[in-house]
Order: sequence, then C-alpha cells, then structure tokens
Amino acid sequence: MSRKRKYFIKNSRPEVAENIIRHIRKFRSLYIMCHIPVFCWISLTVLQPLLVRESNDQTPTTLTGMYTNFLLSQKQRMKTKYCKDPKTKPKVMSFDDIILKLGKLAFKQLQKGNLIFYKEDLEECGLDVNEGSVYSGLCTRMFQEEKSMSERNVYSFIHLSIQEFLAALYVFLINKNKKANPFLKSSKKLTCILSIKSLFKLHKAAVNEALQSENGHLDLFLRFLLGLSLESNQRDLKELLPALELKRVDIKDTADYIKKKIEMEESTERTINLFYCLNELKDDFVEEIQKNMSSGKLSEQNLSSVQWSALVFVLLMSEETQEKFELKKYKRSDEALMRLLPVIKNTRRALLQCCILTAQSCERLSSALKSSNSVLRELDLSNNDLQDSGVKLLSDGLKSPNCQLELLRLCGCNLSARSCESLSSALQSSNSHLNVLDLSNNDLQDLGVKLLSEGLKSPNSKLEILRLSGCIVTEEGCCYVSSALTSNPSCLRELDLSYNHPGDSGVKLISEKLMDSNCSLGKFNVAHGGESRITAGLKKWVCFLTLDPNTANTELSLSEENRKVTRVREKQSYPDHPERFDDVYQVLCRESVCGRCYWELEWSGYNVFISVSYKSISRKGDGDECWFGSNDQSWSLFCSSSSYSFRHNNKKTVLPCEVRQQ
Repeated sequence: MSRKRKYFIKNSRPEVAENIIRHIRKFRSLYIMCHIPVFCWISLTVLQPLLVRESNDQTPTTLTGMYTNFLLSQKQRMKTKYCKDPKTKPKVMSFDDIILKLGKLAFKQLQKGNLIFYKEDLEECGLDVNEGSVYSGLCTRMFQEEKSMSERNVYSFIHLSIQEFLAALYVFLINKNKKANPFLKSSKKLTCILSIKSLFKLHKAAVNEALQSENGHLDLFLRFLLGLSLESNQRDLKELLPALELKRVDIKDTADYIKKKIEMEESTERTINLFYCLNELKDDFVEEIQKNMSSGKLSEQNLSSVQWSALVFVLLMSEETQEKFELKKYKRSDEALMRLLPVIKNTRRALLQCCILTAQSCERLSSALKSSNSVLRELDLSNNDLQDSGVKLLSDGLKSPNCQLELLRLCGCNLSARSCESLSSALQSSNSHLNVLDLSNNDLQDLGVKLLSEGLKSPNSKLEILRLSGCIVTEEGCCYVSSALTSNPSCLRELDLSYNHPGDSGVKLISEKLMDSNCSLGKFNVAHGGESRITAGLKKWVCFLTLDPNTANTELSLSEENRKVTRVREKQSYPDHPERFDDVYQVLCRESVCGRCYWELEWSGYNVFISVSYKSISRKGDGDECWFGSNDQSWSLFCSSSSYSFRHNNKKTVLPCEVRQQ
C-alpha cells in the first residue's frame, strides 16, 4: 500500500488522503485494483470530493459503483467546460450519445480482443474523429490517439478497465432500452425481446460467454455488467443518464445461476471471478466460509470444490494474506496446496512448513514461481517429505526470469547431496534473487556442501545467508566453503554450521575468513558440534535422560537406575519435596533439554504420555495447570494400543499413525 498511499497523499490533503486509504482498505475488491495506477487516479477523482469528511453514505463500495461515479464526475467536468463556451455546445454530441457510441466501440472491440483500433472502427460506431467531439470533455481523459509505426492513427482507451466498463454499460443500456442481448444468436433474440426476464437471460448468456474465454478477457466486463443491476448503482446511473427508465429488478436468479456454475466448475482459478461477481452483487454466499475460518472449523472439514473456491476468494480478499499465508491453518495436504495456489501466488510470505507435502506440491510451486504475476518473496517448506525430486522441480522455478524469491527454507525435507546440485544450478542463474537459503536438518554431507559451493562461487549468486545446521558436515565441507569464499569473497554474510563436526581445523578455516577484510562473512555459528553429529538421521541429536525421583508422583515407581517408571497401586515412600507432582501421575527428568534432542523409549501396558515441559509447570493439585499437554507450559504425545494423539494447551491433534498389534 506504500506507493498507493504516497500517490493519495501527494494529490490531496493529508486528512482526505487518510480517509480515502481507509475506505479502499475496507473494501478488498477496491484495494486489489489499486495496483493499477489508472484505478488510483479514478479512486482519487471519485473519492476526494466525497471523503472531505470521514464518512459518507454515497461513497461507492464496489468496482461498478466506483466507475459509475467516475463517469458522473466526467459528465460534470464536460458540462462545466461547455457552459463556459456556449458557442461550442451545439457542435458537441450529447453526453448520452457519447457514452452509447463509445460503449458500442468498447464492446465490439472487446469481443474481438482488440485493445487498439482505427478510424474506420470509430466511424462504424458513429464517432467522427474529425469533429473533435471524441476528444471533448469526457473523452479527452478516457480515450487516446497515437501514431503507429506505419504512421497510421490508432486509438485506444487509456486503460482496459475503462473499455470493459463502457462495454458493460453499453450492453446494459441496449438491454434496458431495446431488450437486446448481443450474446444470443439471431434465432433466439426475438424470444429474449419478448421475455419478462430479459435481464436474467442477458446475465446468463454473459456468464457463459465469460467462462468460455480462454484468457479471461471478459472477466471484468462481466463483473461490471452484473454490478450495474444493483439498485445502489442504478441510482447513480439515473443521475448519469436522466432519460434512462429504471425499474426495480430481482437479481436472485442471476446469483443462483452463478452459484450453480461455481458448483459445476472444477478449476479453482476459473471460479474466482464468479465469486468476484457475487461480491459485486453484494451476495452473502461466502459468509459461511468466513465464519468457519474465524472459528477454526475449516481444518476439520472435507471441503467441496465450491467451498475450496470460496476459501480462495475470501483469502484473496484478505489484506493479511497479502503479506503472509500459513497453509496449516486450513488444511495440510498436496490437495490443499493445489487448491490454494492462487493465494500462494498472491502472498509475499508463504509458510507451508509441516503440511505433509510431497514433490507433487513442488511442481505446483515451481509453476507459481514462474508466473508473471507472482509476488512471492519468502517460501518455507520445512519438515515436508519433498526429497531430491521435489527440490529439482522447485529449482526450475528459481531459474525463471519471473521468479523474485529471496528466502527459501527447506529444513528437514529428507534431502541428500543431489538437492544441492539442483540448488547450486539455481544460484548460478542470472535470474536468481535468492539471498537466504536454509537447508538445516538434511543429511547433505560434505558432497552436498561441495556442490553447493560451486554455486556460491558464481558471480550471479546473491546468497548472503546459508544455514547448514545438522547436515553432517565435517572439516572437508569447511574446505569447500572456504574455497568458495576465496573465489567470491562477497558471496556470504552469515554461515550456520551448528550441530555438525567441523573439527578444530574446519573451524579455523572459516574463522580466518571472518578476519579477512576482503571477505563479507560476518557471522559464523559452530555451536553444539561433536563427533556424534555425523550420524545419519535423527540419532545425530541423541541425548541420555534419567528420571528425577524428587518430581515423581508417589504412585510411580522408579527402577533401573532411574531410567524406568511404572505405575503402581501402592504409594511409594518418597520424602516430601516441593517439586513433586502430588496429585497427577507424572515425573520429570533430571536433565534439561534445549535445542535439538532425540531419545527413544519403550513402553508397555494400556497407554503412556510422553511429554516435554517447562520446569515451571505446577506440581500441586490436579487442574489443567498440572497435566502435561493441558497448558501452555507443556507438550504431550499420547500413545495407546488403539490411537496416538498430540496435545498442547488443551488442544488435541489426532495423529494418523498405524497402531501396534498386541
């Protein structure tokens, strides 16, 4: 919004600018359109006189209302101009004529997919360029003329949205005045003229025509056409065109037909515009989705295609989603990502970690990165089983000239050195914008670091932060990074090799680069290193724990050097201790855990709770503040012979795990 804000502040008084910005933010369809500079100008033209005070009942809230009010302002401008010079007035077409003829031109050329047209196209619609009337008043600000390469005059509207609105207004007017429906074949036109539901038939035909368009060239036109039927917009139309006879119309049939088409349409992207149409009609169809979103019920439901499409629409209309989108708030699956891809394309930060995604999702995301309208800057795919095949697909997207991604997190994605080869190739691409790459918790080993270092050496690499924590890197890997820093001293500012085993010599190699004034490296992390870190898989974070008898409930018996606990009926003769759980059957370990830790245990019996807790958890009583998983101080995994679940702060998540056979 920063550029939009600057535009409004520059061109109006600060308090009026703030009112305009506040109004546009409130109505998402207006806010989204503000990425078009012409729409900012239209918004300023319309809203500036209306929002001198903070609130105004006449302020338009839809696109159609905004463009209708824009025409009203231009009509007034035209009227003022010719009141000053009465001699020119007879030579100028009436405003109604200009609108109808420009609308006819706009519609005919829109149907053909033409954005520029010639003198004969204007003349076909009754516009004589030599009279100058085309450029009078309204038209000077809506229509432009320029020379083509062949020196032939060509004409166009100053923006496609102006052409689309005038085209919609023309079709609406000829249907009102003549019951005409330009979308019907001639054999059906007479039936339409005689029909009492000619407007609904027009809407129906326009919806079908727009859905058949391969490039969506009628999408905005359709929204305008439907919006013109709203009573609030028709009041403005009456002021715009006083001779127009308007009757109250029922748009329920139109709204129902659009909902029916949404149910039939499988493509999420295709149905988004239909939801915009419902929004233009001020229909409340998406309210249920919004309520479910706020209540958190969506993640518990199996959504239909219609509900998915509605969810996409609601999220696209959300200002919060423009900045950040978290997939796990809705659904965790490849299907969810596929359905919500339009939202991911439209956000700056896509947080997709821990969402049960596979390489299939990487293919979709790669296409999003290649999209010309993608605004994605940060992508977090951590803790998904993407594997090397997924990263290879993703790397293709990183090489696209349209890709603007700056941060990529792939922690714990089951990657090997092969992934580093793909990512190295992306870093060497002249199109790469990546400056933060996090590959922590993958068994890349020294070979992976070697391949990645080739990318760091490239003058095209813009990487500044590289995180390889827990990647089984030894002194050999440090040699490769040191070599890359020698070849390209400006390639990194920060390097994380924690939870690896670089050894003293490896640490020395990189530390020397920290002291080198020619090298950009300013931060180097080697914490929690050691020989145990070069073990593959989770065991690289192994720790050994013992139970603390001072915390054990008296109906828990400890044995095997405090490494085994058993629930017993007889109370144990433990001494009084302030840290003991007095009413809940729980025990803590002596050792504290921090960072990354891994341990294994065996259990038997009916069930067991395996938990992690802050030491500050309450020990007295049996309320939620004491039970593991029932408060914000602890996390608990429940295991039984029939099910597994996870609980934190009293919120339960059932885990889809196979139960063991007794």
